[in-house]
Amino acid sequence: MATIVFAPYPETGHLNATFKIAKALKARGHRLRYLGLADFAEPVRRQGFEFTPILEDLFPVGFMRQHAVSRNIDNFAAVLLKAKSERRPINLPQHLQRFAAEARPDVLVIDLLLSDLALVAVGLGLRTVLFNTQLFNPWADEPAGYAPLAGQPELILCPQEFDFPGTVRKPGSHYVESSIDLAREEPPFDWSRLNPQKPLVFCSFGSQSHLLPGSERFFRVAAEALAERPEWQLLLTVGTNLDPADFPAPPNVLLVKFAPQLEVLRRASLMLTHGGFNSVKECIYFGVPMLVFPVIRDHPAIAARVVYHRLGLMADPRECTAGQLLGLLDRLQRDESYRARVEALGQTFRAAEEAARGVEIIESVANPPQQPH
Repeated sequence: MATIVFAPYPETGHLNATFKIAKALKARGHRLRYLGLADFAEPVRRQGFEFTPILEDLFPVGFMRQHAVSRNIDNFAAVLLKAKSERRPINLPQHLQRFAAEARPDVLVIDLLLSDLALVAVGLGLRTVLFNTQLFNPWADEPAGYAPLAGQPELILCPQEFDFPGTVRKPGSHYVESSIDLAREEPPFDWSRLNPQKPLVFCSFGSQSHLLPGSERFFRVAAEALAERPEWQLLLTVGTNLDPADFPAPPNVLLVKFAPQLEVLRRASLMLTHGGFNSVKECIYFGVPMLVFPVIRDHPAIAARVVYHRLGLMADPRECTAGQLLGLLDRLQRDESYRARVEALGQTFRAAEEAARGVEIIESVANPPQQPH
């Protein structure tokens, strides 16, 4: 049995992407622990894993709500602002060394975006695997400072078939399963509020929709558009910082703060998404065509792959009108090739989940072959 420690980037999507692989490793008899900021202890422990907070004096429980959500800024931006405001430097090597002495990890599985933490881990001689919840390498343009990470195994949490053909990755990169946890804890939902006889369009811009330029405007556009299609129904999640009561709600439109996305996608005919990698992978897994409305981060790159593989269409949420949205919806509904393509790729995704290649790679690093004497 190995002790395996996950260190995810401090955002819900990055955290969710680890749970399926972590549960598979735990089921094989390994001890699983998480290392992160205190605000993420509760969702990790709810999944049945041990959690150790790091830098808790600087980032106590409630930090994200006070410094990120209330200011409408990204979680990591709030962390960086706090770190820069400190008069004393943060001794990350000391904190990680202290944790490693207590936990005695056989391998650390670190989010690629936490490259400074990964550099410290490698510098301390800790076996390290990088996991990539996106399709780009954030430090590829700064090879000198990050050279020690070049030889570390990198797990890209997505089958290669979704990437552009001919994409060249660094040695040691592995396309693996998407790590979609079908058993993850999701918010409760009153299904009686939906009509099972009507096709369901699901609109969600993720857990941080309030950070996306144009999202509030687009939600109004979506409600206005679907009001013109009473034979359909729209379930729209507005996220943390918006109030469903502030939006128009025609009879066939239901607005909520959150919904259980996996269960909704099992029932959905189409999804309107911001292009978050997890949401797109989940649509593919369940065979749901997409309209993607990307603005920031890796979302345009993810959307470009959706369009390339004919899994859906793309538009700008800051400019899209109700009429244009209806045109896109009608196009996806009429052209069955989109559904056929996403269902075919969904079979590939489900096969990758069963193969569990990422699980096996982590195990091989945690338990390397013994060298002959």
